[in-house]
Amino acid sequence: MFKLSIQLSFSLFNKNKRNIAKGSQKFLPLAVDAIQTLADIRAKSTIDNYLTALRSFCQYTGEDLQVDSIDSQLIEGYQQWLLEHHVVHNTISCYMRSLRSLLHQLFPEMKKDPLFDRAFTGKARTDKRSISFDDIVRIRELRLSPDSPLAFSRDVFLFSFYALGMPFVDIAFLQKSQIHDGYIVYQRHKTGQRIRIKIELPMQQIICRYTVEDSPYVFPILTSIDKDRAIHEYENARSQYNRHLKKIGSMSGVQHNLTSYVARHSWASLAYHSNVDLAVISKALGHTSPNTTLTYIREIDDNRIDKANRELLQRLME
Repeated sequence: MFKLSIQLSFSLFNKNKRNIAKGSQKFLPLAVDAIQTLADIRAKSTIDNYLTALRSFCQYTGEDLQVDSIDSQLIEGYQQWLLEHHVVHNTISCYMRSLRSLLHQLFPEMKKDPLFDRAFTGKARTDKRSISFDDIVRIRELRLSPDSPLAFSRDVFLFSFYALGMPFVDIAFLQKSQIHDGYIVYQRHKTGQRIRIKIELPMQQIICRYTVEDSPYVFPILTSIDKDRAIHEYENARSQYNRHLKKIGSMSGVQHNLTSYVARHSWASLAYHSNVDLAVISKALGHTSPNTTLTYIREIDDNRIDKANRELLQRLME
């Protein structure tokens, strides 16, 4: 496995020299060093997108890909590979836009190149991925063998919901050192936002159920403390987790496709429909803008709009 870290330093990319001759240079070291340079001027979420896209692209092409071998046919093949691996269109768009940005950073003359003309770089409309309180209860009460992988995945899903919709990546990397005085305090991997969560009883019960004494992690999802190996373990664990959730959803009678995102979206949607203020939900999720939070929340039903208007007019007529 190749190492992909923002701390890696290569001499091939010079901050003061943007026009690098493509020739037969290797793409990976150029791209990583470009990301390292951009880390000082771009948001952490953007850098994370670059790294994730680069890691995915190199899984398809191999670490030794030469820059001059990147053409529209390769990009189309990569997109097809992503589709065959069930990557959704919006994620594909994020990968393609990140790769395009990196290539333009390295080779400004490629901005006129039709390299990505047939790649999807737009935004596809997605179904809201939240489920009901009744669905959450059915998942919680599903009878599973206590020591089975399915039971563990079910408990991780419930913990995600209980913990203000904590993303699976943050659960996987959550360390015991981030728990103190009855609170979980951590930074989101995606945005770097600081999150503080009071540990409620059902959360504590799940934590105690799976604590491994000699591990720095709260849950037995990762074993390595090396960042590159831990990321590889996380990606494997996420795939397995989603497979388990699909089976759990079917077994519990949930009509929607159950994935790692559903607990997070469901907490946001159910909190909103329980009259929790949007700003509170946004802060709980670690969003930098309430507009991002709105994408997590189901469309406001007409009955709620009717009720809101009725109450407003009643106040006006008093």
